[in-house]
Amino acid sequence: MLKSKRFWIGLVITIVSLVLAFQGIQLDKLADSFGKFAWWWLPILILTFMVSYVGRAFRWQTLFEPYKPRWTRVFATLNIGYFLSNITPARLGDFARPYLLGTLEKIPIAHAYSTLVVERAMDGLTVVLLLLALLPFIPNVPAEWVNSGLVLGAIGIGALVVLAWVSLQRERGIAFLQKLASPFKFLNREGLWKFVGNLIDGFAVIRSPRPLLKAGLWSLEIWLVAGLLAWLTMFAMDIHLPFAAGMLVQVAAALAVTVAASPGQVGVFHAITRYTLSELYDVDPNQALAYAFVLHAITYVMLMLLGIGSAWREGLDLTQLQNIRAEKPAADKSVSA
Repeated sequence: MLKSKRFWIGLVITIVSLVLAFQGIQLDKLADSFGKFAWWWLPILILTFMVSYVGRAFRWQTLFEPYKPRWTRVFATLNIGYFLSNITPARLGDFARPYLLGTLEKIPIAHAYSTLVVERAMDGLTVVLLLLALLPFIPNVPAEWVNSGLVLGAIGIGALVVLAWVSLQRERGIAFLQKLASPFKFLNREGLWKFVGNLIDGFAVIRSPRPLLKAGLWSLEIWLVAGLLAWLTMFAMDIHLPFAAGMLVQVAAALAVTVAASPGQVGVFHAITRYTLSELYDVDPNQALAYAFVLHAITYVMLMLLGIGSAWREGLDLTQLQNIRAEKPAADKSVSA
């Protein structure tokens, strides 16, 4: 890991973000703000987190149409993926979980990877729609946020349209790519083009109204309940703001990590949340940063516990997870259905 450029880039992003987050912070007042947390809220916050998070498993399962991976297996591999993303830069766990689920459920790996592409496009589109819906309720919203959201939304819509077209023109698209690759002998391999075909097949879900609508509704559930979690955590920290503030915290964080991804969103989440609350809602910076740490800790700890538990249940140890992360788990006998 120490030899990885992504590791060092992620570490730099984390350090810079934390420095920005702590600018002007008084440690004694920060400690006092932590003391305002009402612990009786914790079970409610954990339950709210789980309601949002479970929706991710249902949405991911929907995107595998026409395959029917077991929900328990989908949930387990999702947990492992987020666990890896929490300890590695550039959300590498997102690339590990399709490989693992495809291996465990006997689904073509390329098809599994296609679900990741569709999932990311849907997340981007959902976040932008929520940002646009929030605009009338946000005081002094920065123009760069709106512009970033519109760009992300355009990319999401464009990606879905392109993927649907590629799926519709499968044979023509593959023939075109093969023609482009013909001068390069190392690309003229049957296995490679079978992978490309399976990848394109996975995009067919975009042209299927029922699973696409179902996945879209799950996307709304995921982000709306995540906003509810952020809002309820405000009450637990003695911060009294409207629901729109909780939604904005999650939307702003999603936009920020799209630009700068750090391991587990450490630093990036704290900086953008502190800025959102202190600059837009006049929350004391010390209280805003304490809130950011509490909200992030709830999510981070839950994801770590779920990931460790699922890895143990699937019989995977750290070495095997590192191999999966590196996409080199080819013949691991313990990774079986």
